[in-house]
Amino acid sequence: MMTIKQFQQWFDVRFSKVLEEKSAEFLKSSDSAAIREVLSYLPTYAQHGKRFRPYMVYVGYTTEGGTHDIFPLLASIEFLHLFCLVQDDIVDNEGMRHGTATIHKKVATQYHSREIGKSVAMIVGDLLMAWSFEHFQKIESVEPYTADDALKEFRFLLSEVLHGQLLDILLLTDDNPSKDLISKSMYLKSAQYSFFRPLLIGMMLAGAGEESIEFAEDYAVNLGMAFQMQDDLADCLSDIKGGQPTMLSWYMFNTASSIERKEFELYFSKEWSEEEEEKLMGILEESGALSFVQQTMDDYFLEAEDAIFTHDKSGEEIWQDIINMVTEG
Repeated sequence: MMTIKQFQQWFDVRFSKVLEEKSAEFLKSSDSAAIREVLSYLPTYAQHGKRFRPYMVYVGYTTEGGTHDIFPLLASIEFLHLFCLVQDDIVDNEGMRHGTATIHKKVATQYHSREIGKSVAMIVGDLLMAWSFEHFQKIESVEPYTADDALKEFRFLLSEVLHGQLLDILLLTDDNPSKDLISKSMYLKSAQYSFFRPLLIGMMLAGAGEESIEFAEDYAVNLGMAFQMQDDLADCLSDIKGGQPTMLSWYMFNTASSIERKEFELYFSKEWSEEEEEKLMGILEESGALSFVQQTMDDYFLEAEDAIFTHDKSGEEIWQDIINMVTEG
């Protein structure tokens, strides 16, 4: 079985060729140089992906005894992820991703129009979604007896991630969303989307039984929750500045002292100086907010590790490697 690094190298070579082929196929409808330029940017936009999600599909399929080449399915999952990234970039008005200009930002700069940039990016996202479904259907010729089961999970994945994205946006309209609501958003947009459903799709394609499905949920959901909390810790300052509800902000609004809460309110959804940023970090540390998030994240990681032994899951090394992959960022 490939490690994540081996998989990334193997996957990227094949995926870049697929991107070129699909772009060339799409361009047969017109000779537009402008569209050609937009599509030619896709490999650059996609080049720094970590490939977590297709790797989870690959691991799920392989550990359950699958032996066929399921690259079309892996490409499908990555096309879906790129669609989600394009959407996120538009919603968050992000100009850069992994050191590369986002699609809407690049087009907006080229045409000196934010509206054209967003409109073009939206349609590129739709195209990526179409390619995702197209490639998923190819798996029927590889695993005809289990393809329907995998497709059912793929539909769940799509519904859950879109639900999570909507919830994430609408949380911004709530002055103090509940802990359960924030947790639900994390569960849908990370635990289910990035870890559990991809793993389960691979397992179902290989004909997994109930025991493996139970393991996938115990292992991957906890790992996904830990992943999201780790991400929230890393992005805590930008989330606070943008007014994005997280477990950290929930703690400050509901568990911190009244004095600490009032101080935090001075920073939430506001701009600040470097000097004020240092003071904010002091408030987060002294209030116990950082420790709370760190401890909750560590607990999720431990639950994921425990699942390996609780279910006596074979291939312990690969499951632990995935946990290490997440903890190392």
